[in-house]
Amino acid sequence: MDQAGDVARTVVVTSAAPVGGLQVQVMRDETELEAVRRARDTVLANISHEFRTPLAAQLASVELMLDNLDGMPRDRLGELLESLQRGTLRLTRLIDNLLESVRIESGQLGIRHQSVSLAQVVEDAEDLMSGLLTQRRQNLRIAIPQDLPAITGDAPRLTQVVTNLLANANKYGPEESEITVGAARKGAKVELWIEDAGSGAPELEGPSIFERFYRAADREPDPRGLGLGLWIVKSIVERHGGEVHAGRTDAGTTRFTVTLPIGTGAA
Repeated sequence: MDQAGDVARTVVVTSAAPVGGLQVQVMRDETELEAVRRARDTVLANISHEFRTPLAAQLASVELMLDNLDGMPRDRLGELLESLQRGTLRLTRLIDNLLESVRIESGQLGIRHQSVSLAQVVEDAEDLMSGLLTQRRQNLRIAIPQDLPAITGDAPRLTQVVTNLLANANKYGPEESEITVGAARKGAKVELWIEDAGSGAPELEGPSIFERFYRAADREPDPRGLGLGLWIVKSIVERHGGEVHAGRTDAGTTRFTVTLPIGTGAA
């Protein structure tokens, strides 16, 4: 134990054979390495679970269609195809987040500097999330002023930011509820917020919710996810010279707010 902070540490002791009554022992502190191993094992287990669930559902839908294709009613066929679409979208988002996390960790996440319309970014994210929103019968209300100034940044990266925040709202917001996307100019900056009717995780207003592999075990519904989405949001927003915050409104809803500078982007 570390007496200063009473922290358990992992120490590997290697002993050589005794020579002349003396023995050499090497002690190696592997506390950090062991933590990395545990995180890796947890992530691999989560990845296996998260991929297996939608793949199993997709396989079941395909098998039903193959077994009953000739006599299946058209509306039932449509339901199965929608299920396949939702599973594919979920897998695509998981893969995108995994690839993005690798790019961020390796320092390969570059940000392009182009004029970006946040209204278009939100529209693109809505297209990606429409199937999952429909599944939980959630209504998406978009309130973005027509005169909202453009920013300079990377449109696909910002689309991933909004997609991840919408995915979070989709997961934590109640079924048949409303999710709101709004924006406004604040001086030399633009604020974009996504609000849902859920109460959010207990640590919502602290920094831990944006940490890599963070998962709210007590509140997180199935499917639980990999704990990468909000960390990626924070990483991309900060590379645009912006900030992201989470909190509860006076009405008890959950709101994520992204603040981005107008006309400039950060490398």
